[in-house]
Amino acid sequence: MVRITPSGIIRVGIKDMKISITSLGCSKNLVDSELILGSLTDSGHEITSQEHAEVIVINTCGFIGDAKKESINTILDLAQYKKKGSCKKLIVTGCLVERYSEELKKEFPEVDHFWGTGSLLKINEVLADKKYKFKEQQLGTLYDPDSPRVRLTDSHTSYVKVSEGCSRTCSFCIIPKMRGIMRSRQVDSIYREIADMGQNGVKEINLIAQDMTSYGRDIGTSLETLLKELIKIDSISWIRLHYCYPWGFSDKLVNLLSAENNLLPYIDMPIQHINDRILKLMDRKTSKSRILSIIEKLKQAIPHLTLRTTFIVGFPSETDDEFEELLDFVNDTKFERAGAFKYSHEEGTPSYNLDNQIDEDIKEERLERLLNIQSDISLENNKKLIGKEFGYFVEGREDGDYFGRISTQAPEVDGLTYIRSDKKFKIGDYLQVRITEADIYNLHAEIV
Repeated sequence: MVRITPSGIIRVGIKDMKISITSLGCSKNLVDSELILGSLTDSGHEITSQEHAEVIVINTCGFIGDAKKESINTILDLAQYKKKGSCKKLIVTGCLVERYSEELKKEFPEVDHFWGTGSLLKINEVLADKKYKFKEQQLGTLYDPDSPRVRLTDSHTSYVKVSEGCSRTCSFCIIPKMRGIMRSRQVDSIYREIADMGQNGVKEINLIAQDMTSYGRDIGTSLETLLKELIKIDSISWIRLHYCYPWGFSDKLVNLLSAENNLLPYIDMPIQHINDRILKLMDRKTSKSRILSIIEKLKQAIPHLTLRTTFIVGFPSETDDEFEELLDFVNDTKFERAGAFKYSHEEGTPSYNLDNQIDEDIKEERLERLLNIQSDISLENNKKLIGKEFGYFVEGREDGDYFGRISTQAPEVDGLTYIRSDKKFKIGDYLQVRITEADIYNLHAEIV
């Protein structure tokens, strides 16, 4: 049984088993949790609910303040099972451990083992050695098709991590210190993994990396080379790209994305800001003119492009005029999908010591203004879809309506499409639908 809670926490339980895992954070962390489960089950251990678990594993996130709070609260909550439940061991792993291992040891004596991101496939070792201690390891786990993995997504969809870590030096980001520099998987490794998934019923692949467009530069290949191989896998209908750094969009990559049907016209490209001074302080190495040029190139080359992005508001010293410039950019570009978050003052990052940190109430006001503008844009964009037809995967049923996703909706981060039908469908069924209604986040459709 897999359950996603409103907070995004993923809880896994299989009846009459011994180990429970709770996964926090992003889709890259979800893949790590799947590898942890694979390692444990491959070693003969079994999975159960928290209430019945002898061992509880928590895979944490440590990216920004809110994520750290959620991880800490989860450790506090699940530590209670050691006091009143059957839990004999509590294991905490993931990014928060890489960042604060010594502090966590002092704050949480009830945790038996702290395990970093570098040896997730060997996490079963801590169950055999009561004295095993967290130690410095290579950051991030680079897996291959033969690595044991228990997928937590629906059977028709999966995430595939093409690289680990990041070699960018964005001044607000702590990820390179938690995950290490970028290390790419070999093209053949990724191809074999996805081909195997296709043979087992997976139809949608969401490629993920911290810096997708830099994939392969460390091993003498490129994202274009990888995609040219992946589109040969006939069993995969949808391939979607996530976390594409703007700098890496070459003409060859754009032309490839525009020419292939199973490469979805959907790009997740975090931009963070548009003002040149703020971009320089962020160490993004991509200017406003370059960003505008890339967006224009993508929109001209790829019909019906769905462009998702992310912004940071309240970066140190961001002025009212610079924020207004960002709002104008959002209004002019009309992104199909856009998220935003307040700058998080994170120790260990270059921006931590910048002058003129912005007050929290100003950050909150700016965030609200940006999201309100984007909500109007999202509604406008969604209404333009009314009357258009899309492929659609069924993902469940709620209050008599089926829900699922069309190709413009990535799992977890975008909205859903609802259809009403007396026919019986199962999760993973592929339909053709026509959009009939739209709101800010979700769509309604009829079967064609």
